Amino acid sequence: MGVIFGGRSAEHEVSLASGKAIMGNLDPDRYDVLPLLVTREGRWLLLPGAGEEPERGREVHFPPEPGRNSLLTANAGNAVGVDVLIPMIHGTYGEDGTLQGLLEMAEIPFVGSGCLSSAVSMDKAAAKAILRAGGLPVLPSLTISREEWGSNKAGVLEDAESNFGFPLFVKPTSLGSSVGIHRIEEAAKLEEAIEDALSYDFKMLIEEEARGREFECAVLEDPEGDRPLASPLAEIKPKEGWYDYEAKYTPGMTDIIIPAELDGGVVSQMQAHARTAFSALGCSGLARVDFFYRETRGEIYINELNTLPGFTELSGYPKMIGEAGIPYPAMLDRLIACAFARHARSRELTIRQAD
Repeated sequence: MGVIFGGRSAEHEVSLASGKAIMGNLDPDRYDVLPLLVTREGRWLLLPGAGEEPERGREVHFPPEPGRNSLLTANAGNAVGVDVLIPMIHGTYGEDGTLQGLLEMAEIPFVGSGCLSSAVSMDKAAAKAILRAGGLPVLPSLTISREEWGSNKAGVLEDAESNFGFPLFVKPTSLGSSVGIHRIEEAAKLEEAIEDALSYDFKMLIEEEARGREFECAVLEDPEGDRPLASPLAEIKPKEGWYDYEAKYTPGMTDIIIPAELDGGVVSQMQAHARTAFSALGCSGLARVDFFYRETRGEIYINELNTLPGFTELSGYPKMIGEAGIPYPAMLDRLIACAFARHARSRELTIRQAD
C-alpha cells in the first residue's frame, strides 16, 4: 500500500508530518508501506523508507494503466504493486478533488472522499451553500471573486463593514490549515488582507466573527455501511489570539480538551450535525467537522468540514477517534477497509459503453 504525502500547496510541511505519522502507525505485520513523496515542484518520488530524503527517491510515472494497481518507476519502468493508497496531501492538488479524480480514473482504491465531495468541501463557499440548503447552521458570509474585487474594491469594503462590522475574518475559499486567513479588527487592514487571501485563490470569503467557543467532531465511516461514528468533541483553546497556523502546529500554543466540557445535549446536537454534514457533502471514510458555539445564545454554527484533516501527533482527529475507543492503528485499518468497500461499490456502476 502507498502513502502519498508532501505536495505543491502551502500546506506541504503539514502534509509531510501527517504522512510520517500515518506511516509510523501502520501495522508492519499487515502492510508493506510505499512512501510516495510529491515534491514542492510536483515530482512523484518513491522513497526507500518513510524518513528518507528526496534525493534517494525513484521517480514515479503516474497514473498507471486503469485497473493495473501498479506504479511505474523511472528506473527501467519497473512496476511497483499497490493495493490501496492513502492520499495525505493537504490543500491544493491533494485535498481539492484533483488527486482523487486521478485515482478514480486509475481505478485504485484510496482512503477518503471522492472527487466531487473533496472539491465541494474544499470550496468553503460551495460547502456553505450545500450545508445551508440542507438546513444546517452556518455563519453569514460574502463570497468575493478576483474580478469583483478588481472592479469594485470600494463596494466590497463597504459591504463587508456594513454587513459584519469588526472584527471579521477574511479567508481564501479553498485552502486549509488557516493559511491566508486573517482576523481583521479595523477597516484600515481589510484591503491588505483581501489582497493576500486572493493571492492563494480566485475567490475569498468575508465572514462574521463567531465570538464563541470552538469545537471539533471527528466522523469515521463504517465499512459495513452502518451509521458513521461521530466522536466525542474536542474544544480548541488557543493560548493567545485565534486558532491560526502557528497555534495549530506549534506545541504548547493551544490546549485541546478531549472530551470537551459541554452539556450532553449540545454535544449530541453537534454530533448529529456532523453526521448530517458528512452525508450532505457526500463524504467517504473520514471528515472533521468544526463548530462554533455561542453559549449565551445557545447557537451552534458549522465553521467547515475538512475531508482530509491533519494526522500529525498534535492533530485533533486521531485524538478524538482515540477518545471514542479506537486507537490510531485500528483507525487506519478501518479507513483502509472503507477504501476497499467504496472501491467495490464503484465497480458495480455502469461507466463503460457497451461493446
